[in-house]
Amino acid sequence: MLQTSNYSLVLSLQLVLLLYDLLVNAFSELLRSAPVVQLVLFIIQDIAILFNVIIIFLMFFNTFVFQAGLINLLFRKFKGTIILTAFYLSLSIPLHVWVLNLRWTDSKHYVWTDGLQTLFVFQRLGKARVSPPPPQILHPGPSCCSVLAPPSLSSFPSLRIPPCRPRLSIWLSHRSAL
Repeated sequence: MLQTSNYSLVLSLQLVLLLYDLLVNAFSELLRSAPVVQLVLFIIQDIAILFNVIIIFLMFFNTFVFQAGLINLLFRKFKGTIILTAFYLSLSIPLHVWVLNLRWTDSKHYVWTDGLQTLFVFQRLGKARVSPPPPQILHPGPSCCSVLAPPSLSSFPSLRIPPCRPRLSIWLSHRSAL
């Protein structure tokens, strides 16, 4: 199981992969004259997107919500992130193949067709909406257990969920302990 101290490491890894993806998207056109380098960057970019998806699902599997059997709740909450990531990956691979097919033989000329421009715009729009899941859902604290515990959970007597306290009362109890 993923420990609390490792969440920042995993989140940092996700952000590094997203930063690499952003940098390749921003500067790959500058390497138009070196198609082999562009090919290697695109392959690493697609692998980084796959690693990001794997990390998201591994973080799902390490939540208490998943271990309690409420998988549907997790997927309903993160359905947009999962769909947009799959959409982005499914548009990135054809875009990379198309760009390299057009520019492989004649990399000195700037080739940009209407279909390539359309695919480019849709791929970039998909990227603008993909983000890693918020860490407060992946590591639930006492203030968010009411969101994660639906009322139907009372039918499971063996599953004990701690009662929720508002943030103000938690702050006051810590302040009075000092």
